Amino acid sequence: MLVFVTVGSTQFDALVQAVTSEEVLDALHTKGYRKVVLQRGNSTLAEGDGTMTLGKRGMEVETWTFKPSIEIDIQRADLVISHAGSGTILDVLRQGKPMIVVPNPTLLDNHQQELASKLDDLGHLRATSVNNLAETIATFDPSTLVLFPQFDGSRFRRLIDEEMVHSVVVLGFMKTVTSAVVDSDPTEYEDQHVHAVYDQIASHFSSTRYKPWPIIANFLASLPTGWVGLDSGTGNGKYLHLPVDRPGSVLTIGMDRSWNLLQIAKHAGSEPGAPTTREVVWGDVLGNGWRAGAFDYAISIATIHHLASHQRRKLAVQRLLQCVSPHHGRILIYVWAIEQDELSKRNIPMDGRGSEPGGKDVFVPWIIPAQNRQVGAERNSSQDDAPVYNRYYHMFAKGELAGLASEAAEGMGLIVGAPISNIEGTLGCELVRDGWERSNYYVELKRWKT
Repeated sequence: MLVFVTVGSTQFDALVQAVTSEEVLDALHTKGYRKVVLQRGNSTLAEGDGTMTLGKRGMEVETWTFKPSIEIDIQRADLVISHAGSGTILDVLRQGKPMIVVPNPTLLDNHQQELASKLDDLGHLRATSVNNLAETIATFDPSTLVLFPQFDGSRFRRLIDEEMVHSVVVLGFMKTVTSAVVDSDPTEYEDQHVHAVYDQIASHFSSTRYKPWPIIANFLASLPTGWVGLDSGTGNGKYLHLPVDRPGSVLTIGMDRSWNLLQIAKHAGSEPGAPTTREVVWGDVLGNGWRAGAFDYAISIATIHHLASHQRRKLAVQRLLQCVSPHHGRILIYVWAIEQDELSKRNIPMDGRGSEPGGKDVFVPWIIPAQNRQVGAERNSSQDDAPVYNRYYHMFAKGELAGLASEAAEGMGLIVGAPISNIEGTLGCELVRDGWERSNYYVELKRWKT
């Protein structure tokens, strides 16, 4: 199979060096690719142009600077790795080719990063950074991509206008994450800075959140047929219909505090003209509305970081541990990380203080572009008049989520670690995975009883 790599007319030495590195070539070889065609533009390559063999896997690499057209190269490719120029992206998506986009960080004034992230959110391609290219290739599954619609020039321009113009005009708002101080009762603070905000932005927020994250999708795909689980803080319910390859094999019940998001989640994953009704519940992640061990699994995705104290975050983890089977219950938790990747739109202020030592308490703004506002005076107002909705987040530090999970389990009297086979009647919780992905920390937990 063949990979076509293009950097366009600019100089993108970092991408050229990455795709000719042994790490990336090895990742491509493992995926079944055997040849790389590299259009390097004005980028520097020590070996020069021509056909050569590079890397420990003996991959064939053909390189050149420019051609009048790269259309044929795109047609021949089984995978395209590209800079984030809008023209190249459109050409590749129109031909239905699997695509990995690597924005050039030296050209961020052209907003390549925002366009790549937007199309990644829509599921049409994978966006990554130079440093994460090898890992992205290793986990890339072209079958999960959403086919780009039949070409509609006005639709593509609207997409660029909405994302790019919004980014230019309100760039400061979009990227300015400010420090927050929880100076009132945490419950009241969350009511004002979390729950009220999500009910206001529910529709626009949902339109940007419908591509399942790979690790979460794989977790749900690994569950045995017949299991019943909870999505605690389901939002718009984008995980309720998974796994895609075994629809209906497991039942995930969605719970959220936002009534407006629940109305969207109720029909998550429905096909046009054929609505499907999901099981959703209006509730609070700190509530105790389930009998102990009611579920086989539970997920909490981008929810616990909205709780405004350490004790409340700990209680949320305990509610997850309580609601799953003590014999086999599995839990997956995701939270936002202080450590943001190169594609993140968020710059975390390191001088902000957390509600407890470790993480950082911040406000992350949400702005609804004019194109998405209601018809009337507000919609006709300028982007400068766009309302800013500040959402409270506790950004987790490295190791903080795993520590929180262990503290929560120990607070319930559970043994933290692998099952102890020689002591009958022991209850425990194993930390199966503790990782970082795309500016998020995650942990997978498993309950056990001997």
